[in-house]
Amino acid sequence: MSRGTPLEDSARAGSPPTERVVSIVELLAGQSEPSSVASIASRLDLNRATVTSILLALERAGWVVRLADRNYTLGPGMLGVAEAVRNALPMPASYAEVLRDLAHTTKCGVSLALVGTTEMTFVSVIRGLGQIPAGVGVGVRLPLNAPAGASVIAGRDSATQQQWLATAPEELRPTFSKMLDQLGSNSVATFGFGDSNPEVLGVLGDVAELLSEHPRRGALRQRVFETLMSLGGMPYTAEQLDTSKPLPVSYLSCAVRNADGYAAYEIQLGPLNPSVSAADRARYVDELRAAAAKLSSN
Repeated sequence: MSRGTPLEDSARAGSPPTERVVSIVELLAGQSEPSSVASIASRLDLNRATVTSILLALERAGWVVRLADRNYTLGPGMLGVAEAVRNALPMPASYAEVLRDLAHTTKCGVSLALVGTTEMTFVSVIRGLGQIPAGVGVGVRLPLNAPAGASVIAGRDSATQQQWLATAPEELRPTFSKMLDQLGSNSVATFGFGDSNPEVLGVLGDVAELLSEHPRRGALRQRVFETLMSLGGMPYTAEQLDTSKPLPVSYLSCAVRNADGYAAYEIQLGPLNPSVSAADRARYVDELRAAAAKLSSN
């Protein structure tokens, strides 16, 4: 039997019972049509007996429902879970409309991420002409390593900021520390392309999208996302942005604050453009700030 690459091997390694249950629930949640046992087993590379056993347990809990044609879909028991999540992590009101308007106005990809203590989770994605992080989808989690989540971290306490800075290479920490100081005054972070060009980022994004069609490759897909983030550009300083020359811009980010001034969410706007004029940069910043303000006031 031929062996895969190290990444593929790591993605296949191990399949504890809990992981199987989670993968089935995630698969059903990500599909618009009910699925048969055979389809679920094929997509997740599990045997039918295992899938049937898990589905029966989920059905007893009300988490899935078996329809007359023997296909399965999510059940009403999941409503209580969803409501508990909404109460624990309340989303800004009207966020979907605000994000759609931002994507339409700027012709860019837009995403909203929940920034926790150790990772950030994308909770909404609006496709546009640009898309950063490339290939990102709802539910994708990324380690909260600098500079990810910078606009939110800028508003948190000093200990949290130091912990976040410690995730970056030592030689980059002064740059990221300066960025946090700047975000305290202008609230928007703007990033370049780094050493990678848009074509490389685009190809990796396509790979991530392809892997999303194969749930059993979730670990490999996660590795691709983390690689994409590591290839991202450095943040621009205020001095670097104060130029009339076009600049390459991968994405911009801005925190969404609640009534108490605390930020849990971050909006990302992705031009993914190697040449953005000063006028367009200013427009992106203004539109992003306006969208964040609307979400903050809801």
